[in-house]
Amino acid sequence: MKNIIILSLLLLLSTKSNSQEKVKRDDNKFLISLHYTGNSRNDNFVSDNYNGILGLNAHYVLFNNELISVQGGLGLDYFQGRVIDNQVDLKNRVMVNPNFGIEFNASKTFKPFFNLGYSFFSAKYVIKTTNLNLFDPMDPAFQSGNFEETESFNSLSINPGFRLYFNDKIYFQTDYKYLPIESNINSHILALGIGLKF
Repeated sequence: MKNIIILSLLLLLSTKSNSQEKVKRDDNKFLISLHYTGNSRNDNFVSDNYNGILGLNAHYVLFNNELISVQGGLGLDYFQGRVIDNQVDLKNRVMVNPNFGIEFNASKTFKPFFNLGYSFFSAKYVIKTTNLNLFDPMDPAFQSGNFEETESFNSLSINPGFRLYFNDKIYFQTDYKYLPIESNINSHILALGIGLKF
């Protein structure tokens, strides 16, 4: 009887340690996705003067159970300045968005999420002045020059979306980012991409 109890305990301990190792191996903590960034026009400086090009999202799983996954992450979105006119040169910019979020384990393949963060975005543009050609063109007061301006559009970011998992590692992701920058400047950014969990 004593031998059976000892063998049962050894079997239980070996099963438990093997299952823990398996869970540890399958517990992927990092999610990274590459996506197209769409910036919808909304009659404000950010949406009217920038085209969304490409973005990258990286998340780390802080807590995970059967129902939810709590994640901390960083989003980078690259925007190309639209052509305004010959006198204004709008520079391409990157929006940086640190965030925290919850992913809901609705099913094995469908997982909606909600992120809350803060977006850092500054518009940089160069204003080109023309040569007035009055009086003495060699006078520095009448020479052409460039003036660089920077405006900050930092904002809270509200970011719902979902992931469709093809398998345990590869997923399709789409999400919407709302930026209430100011009372009359609300940016709406859509993203479609593919990601990897590892």
